[in-house]
Amino acid sequence: MKVLLIDSHNLFHRARWSFNTGQHTTSFNFFRMLRAEIEKHEAELVYIVDEGKPVLSLELDENYKGTRKRIDDDNFSKEMSDSFSAIINYSGMTYIKHPQRECDDVIAYLARKKHFSDDVVVVSTDTDFIQLIDERVAIWNPQLKKFFERPDYDYVLWKALKGDLSDNVRGVPGVGEKTATKLVMSPAALEDFFEKKPQCLASFELAKQLIAFKDLEESDCIIARSNLDEDLMREWFSNRNFKSIIGNAWPKWTKTLRRISNHE
Repeated sequence: MKVLLIDSHNLFHRARWSFNTGQHTTSFNFFRMLRAEIEKHEAELVYIVDEGKPVLSLELDENYKGTRKRIDDDNFSKEMSDSFSAIINYSGMTYIKHPQRECDDVIAYLARKKHFSDDVVVVSTDTDFIQLIDERVAIWNPQLKKFFERPDYDYVLWKALKGDLSDNVRGVPGVGEKTATKLVMSPAALEDFFEKKPQCLASFELAKQLIAFKDLEESDCIIARSNLDEDLMREWFSNRNFKSIIGNAWPKWTKTLRRISNHE
Protein backbone atom coordinates (compact mmCIF):
# COMPACT_ATOMS: atom_id res chain seq x y z
CA MET A 1 0.00 0.00 0.00
CA LYS A 2 1.11 3.55 -0.71
CA VAL A 3 0.80 5.61 2.46
CA LEU A 4 1.07 9.39 2.57
CA LEU A 5 1.93 11.11 5.86
CA ILE A 6 1.16 14.84 5.85
CA ASP A 7 3.02 17.11 8.25
CA SER A 8 -0.14 19.19 8.50
CA HIS A 9 1.16 22.31 10.25
CA ASN A 10 4.12 22.44 7.88
CA LEU A 11 1.79 22.30 4.86
CA PHE A 12 -0.67 24.75 6.41
CA HIS A 13 2.09 27.30 6.99
CA ARG A 14 3.07 26.98 3.33
CA ALA A 15 -0.58 27.46 2.35
CA ARG A 16 -0.70 30.67 4.37
CA TRP A 17 1.96 32.27 2.17
CA SER A 18 0.66 30.99 -1.15
CA PHE A 19 -1.45 33.17 -3.46
CA ASN A 20 -4.29 35.15 -1.90
CA THR A 21 -7.85 34.28 -2.88
CA GLY A 22 -9.60 36.40 -0.27
CA GLN A 23 -11.49 34.92 2.68
CA HIS A 24 -10.48 31.35 3.65
CA THR A 25 -7.34 31.72 1.53
CA THR A 26 -5.21 29.45 3.71
CA SER A 27 -7.80 26.65 3.78
CA PHE A 28 -8.27 26.83 0.03
CA ASN A 29 -4.54 26.67 -0.61
CA PHE A 30 -4.12 23.85 1.91
CA PHE A 31 -6.69 21.61 0.24
CA ARG A 32 -5.38 22.48 -3.22
CA MET A 33 -1.85 21.52 -2.14
CA LEU A 34 -3.11 18.43 -0.32
CA ARG A 35 -4.87 16.97 -3.35
CA ALA A 36 -1.82 17.69 -5.52
CA GLU A 37 0.37 15.69 -3.11
CA ILE A 38 -2.11 12.82 -2.95
CA GLU A 39 -2.17 12.58 -6.73
CA LYS A 40 1.55 13.01 -7.21
CA HIS A 41 2.42 10.17 -4.86
CA GLU A 42 -0.56 8.01 -5.93
CA ALA A 43 -1.53 7.64 -2.29
CA GLU A 44 -4.02 5.01 -1.20
CA LEU A 45 -4.10 5.93 2.48
CA VAL A 46 -3.60 9.47 3.81
CA TYR A 47 -2.82 10.59 7.35
CA ILE A 48 -3.23 14.22 8.40
CA VAL A 49 -0.84 14.41 11.34
CA ASP A 50 -1.55 17.17 13.84
CA GLU A 51 0.87 18.76 16.29
CA GLY A 52 0.88 18.08 20.03
CA LYS A 53 2.93 19.67 22.80
CA PRO A 54 6.59 18.50 22.94
CA VAL A 55 6.37 17.48 26.59
CA LEU A 56 9.37 15.14 26.67
CA SER A 57 11.62 17.57 24.82
CA LEU A 58 10.65 20.42 27.13
CA GLU A 59 11.45 18.21 30.12
CA LEU A 60 14.91 17.68 28.66
CA ASP A 61 15.40 21.37 27.83
CA GLU A 62 12.92 24.07 28.82
CA ASN A 63 14.30 26.28 26.04
CA TYR A 64 13.48 23.79 23.28
CA LYS A 65 11.95 25.75 20.37
CA GLY A 66 12.04 28.77 22.64
CA THR A 67 13.22 31.13 19.90
CA ARG A 68 10.24 30.51 17.62
CA LYS A 69 7.81 33.35 17.18
CA ARG A 70 4.16 32.53 17.65
CA ILE A 71 1.92 33.55 14.76
CA ASP A 72 -0.34 36.23 16.20
CA ASP A 73 -3.16 35.55 13.78
CA ASP A 74 -6.39 34.14 15.18
CA ASN A 75 -7.79 33.65 11.71
CA PHE A 76 -4.91 31.29 10.83
CA SER A 77 -5.71 29.05 13.80
CA LYS A 78 -9.43 29.16 13.06
CA GLU A 79 -8.90 28.17 9.43
CA MET A 80 -6.66 25.27 10.43
CA SER A 81 -9.15 24.03 13.02
CA ASP A 82 -11.99 24.41 10.52
CA SER A 83 -10.07 22.46 7.86
CA PHE A 84 -9.21 19.69 10.30
CA SER A 85 -12.90 19.48 11.21
CA ALA A 86 -13.80 18.82 7.57
CA ILE A 87 -11.06 16.20 7.30
CA ILE A 88 -12.19 14.47 10.48
CA ASN A 89 -15.89 14.43 9.58
CA TYR A 90 -16.23 14.07 5.80
CA SER A 91 -13.01 13.32 3.91
CA GLY A 92 -12.26 9.63 4.35
CA MET A 93 -8.70 10.54 5.42
CA THR A 94 -7.23 9.68 8.80
CA TYR A 95 -6.55 12.43 11.33
CA ILE A 96 -4.09 11.60 14.12
CA LYS A 97 -2.57 13.53 16.99
CA HIS A 98 -0.70 12.71 20.19
CA PRO A 99 -1.55 15.51 22.67
CA GLN A 100 1.89 15.37 24.33
CA ARG A 101 4.13 14.69 21.37
CA GLU A 102 5.24 16.53 18.28
CA CYS A 103 3.82 15.40 14.97
CA ASP A 104 7.38 14.27 14.08
CA ASP A 105 7.14 11.48 16.66
CA VAL A 106 3.73 10.39 15.37
CA ILE A 107 4.97 10.34 11.78
CA ALA A 108 8.01 8.30 12.84
CA TYR A 109 5.72 5.81 14.59
CA LEU A 110 3.47 5.48 11.54
CA ALA A 111 6.41 5.09 9.14
CA ARG A 112 8.50 2.72 11.23
CA LYS A 113 5.93 0.63 13.06
CA LYS A 114 2.31 1.04 11.99
CA HIS A 115 3.12 0.77 8.27
CA PHE A 116 6.39 -1.15 8.49
CA SER A 117 5.59 -3.15 5.33
CA ASP A 118 4.12 -0.33 3.21
CA ASP A 119 5.63 2.25 0.89
CA VAL A 120 5.57 5.52 2.81
CA VAL A 121 6.05 9.11 1.70
CA VAL A 122 6.31 11.91 4.26
CA VAL A 123 5.38 15.37 2.95
CA SER A 124 7.31 18.06 4.83
CA THR A 125 10.12 20.58 4.49
CA ASP A 126 11.40 19.57 7.96
CA THR A 127 14.90 18.08 7.60
CA ASP A 128 14.52 16.10 10.85
CA PHE A 129 12.63 13.50 8.82
CA ILE A 130 15.82 12.65 6.92
CA GLN A 131 16.59 10.18 9.71
CA LEU A 132 13.59 8.09 8.53
CA ILE A 133 14.79 7.57 4.97
CA ASP A 134 15.34 3.97 3.88
CA GLU A 135 14.34 1.70 0.99
CA ARG A 136 10.70 1.97 2.01
CA VAL A 137 10.33 5.49 3.43
CA ALA A 138 10.86 8.63 1.34
CA ILE A 139 10.68 12.28 2.37
CA TRP A 140 9.24 14.73 -0.14
CA ASN A 141 10.01 18.43 0.14
CA PRO A 142 6.92 20.16 -1.33
CA GLN A 143 8.66 23.52 -1.49
CA LEU A 144 11.71 22.37 -3.46
CA LYS A 145 9.68 19.76 -5.34
CA LYS A 146 12.17 16.97 -4.73
CA PHE A 147 12.92 14.08 -2.40
CA PHE A 148 15.46 14.49 0.36
CA GLU A 149 18.56 12.34 -0.16
CA ARG A 150 19.74 9.84 2.41
CA PRO A 151 23.17 10.86 3.73
CA ASP A 152 26.11 8.46 4.05
CA TYR A 153 26.35 9.07 7.78
CA ASP A 154 24.25 8.98 10.94
CA TYR A 155 22.02 12.03 10.52
CA VAL A 156 21.12 12.31 14.21
CA LEU A 157 24.78 12.40 15.24
CA TRP A 158 25.56 14.94 12.54
CA LYS A 159 22.74 17.27 13.52
CA ALA A 160 23.51 16.86 17.23
CA LEU A 161 27.05 18.04 16.55
CA LYS A 162 26.13 21.13 14.52
CA GLY A 163 22.89 21.93 16.33
CA ASP A 164 19.56 23.10 14.96
CA LEU A 165 18.82 26.82 15.24
CA SER A 166 15.21 26.41 14.13
CA ASP A 167 14.47 24.24 17.20
CA ASN A 168 16.92 26.08 19.48
CA VAL A 169 19.06 22.94 19.84
CA ARG A 170 22.55 24.23 20.55
CA GLY A 171 24.73 21.28 19.54
CA VAL A 172 28.48 21.46 20.11
CA PRO A 173 30.04 24.96 20.26
CA GLY A 174 32.30 25.71 17.32
CA VAL A 175 31.13 22.77 15.19
CA GLY A 176 29.58 23.62 11.83
CA GLU A 177 28.34 21.46 8.98
CA LYS A 178 31.75 20.64 7.50
CA THR A 179 33.33 19.68 10.82
CA ALA A 180 30.27 17.68 11.81
CA THR A 181 30.46 15.74 8.54
CA LYS A 182 34.14 14.91 9.07
CA LEU A 183 33.49 13.72 12.60
CA VAL A 184 30.53 11.46 11.85
CA MET A 185 32.34 9.91 8.90
CA SER A 186 35.12 8.74 11.24
CA PRO A 187 34.26 7.09 14.59
CA ALA A 188 37.89 7.43 15.63
CA ALA A 189 37.87 11.17 14.90
CA LEU A 190 34.64 11.60 16.85
CA GLU A 191 36.03 9.74 19.84
CA ASP A 192 39.25 11.75 19.71
CA PHE A 193 37.28 15.01 19.51
CA PHE A 194 35.42 14.34 22.76
CA GLU A 195 38.55 13.06 24.48
CA LYS A 196 40.06 16.48 23.82
CA LYS A 197 36.84 18.36 24.62
CA PRO A 198 34.99 16.36 27.29
CA GLN A 199 33.17 19.50 28.37
CA CYS A 200 31.22 19.35 25.09
CA LEU A 201 29.90 15.82 25.57
CA ALA A 202 26.91 16.77 27.71
CA SER A 203 25.53 19.24 25.16
CA PHE A 204 26.06 16.65 22.40
CA GLU A 205 24.16 13.96 24.30
CA LEU A 206 21.31 16.37 25.04
CA ALA A 207 21.10 17.40 21.39
CA LYS A 208 20.89 13.73 20.33
CA GLN A 209 17.94 13.17 22.64
CA LEU A 210 16.16 16.26 21.36
CA ILE A 211 16.67 15.45 17.68
CA ALA A 212 15.91 11.72 17.74
CA PHE A 213 12.25 10.67 17.49
CA LYS A 214 10.59 9.52 20.69
CA ASP A 215 8.59 6.30 21.01
CA LEU A 216 4.88 6.46 21.68
CA GLU A 217 1.83 4.25 22.06
CA GLU A 218 -0.91 4.43 19.47
CA SER A 219 -3.46 4.04 22.27
CA ASP A 220 -2.41 7.48 23.55
CA CYS A 221 -3.19 9.12 20.21
CA ILE A 222 -6.37 10.84 19.12
CA ILE A 223 -7.38 9.13 15.89
CA ALA A 224 -10.35 9.99 13.69
CA ARG A 225 -11.14 8.31 10.41
CA SER A 226 -14.34 9.42 8.75
CA ASN A 227 -16.31 7.72 6.04
CA LEU A 228 -16.21 9.77 2.87
CA ASP A 229 -19.31 11.93 2.49
CA GLU A 230 -19.02 13.57 -0.91
CA ASP A 231 -22.12 15.72 -0.49
CA LEU A 232 -21.05 17.20 2.85
CA MET A 233 -17.48 17.65 1.64
CA ARG A 234 -18.71 19.52 -1.41
CA GLU A 235 -21.06 21.57 0.76
CA TRP A 236 -18.14 22.48 3.03
CA PHE A 237 -16.16 23.69 0.01
CA SER A 238 -19.20 25.50 -1.36
CA ASN A 239 -19.87 27.35 1.91
CA ARG A 240 -16.37 28.78 1.68
CA ASN A 241 -16.81 29.76 -1.95
CA PHE A 242 -14.12 27.40 -3.31
CA LYS A 243 -15.54 27.67 -6.82
CA SER A 244 -12.55 26.16 -8.62
CA ILE A 245 -12.90 23.02 -6.50
CA ILE A 246 -16.65 22.47 -6.73
CA GLY A 247 -16.83 23.45 -10.41
CA ASN A 248 -15.25 21.60 -13.32
CA ALA A 249 -12.58 20.13 -11.03
CA TRP A 250 -15.07 18.37 -8.73
CA PRO A 251 -15.07 15.03 -10.64
CA LYS A 252 -11.29 14.90 -10.16
CA TRP A 253 -11.71 15.62 -6.47
CA THR A 254 -14.30 12.88 -6.02
CA LYS A 255 -12.06 10.41 -7.83
CA THR A 256 -9.17 11.27 -5.51
CA LEU A 257 -11.29 11.10 -2.35
CA ARG A 258 -12.92 7.81 -3.34
CA ARG A 259 -9.57 6.15 -3.94
CA ILE A 260 -8.08 7.03 -0.56
CA SER A 261 -11.31 6.32 1.32
CA ASN A 262 -11.41 2.71 0.10
CA HIS A 263 -8.34 1.69 2.11
CA GLU A 264 -7.95 1.01 5.79
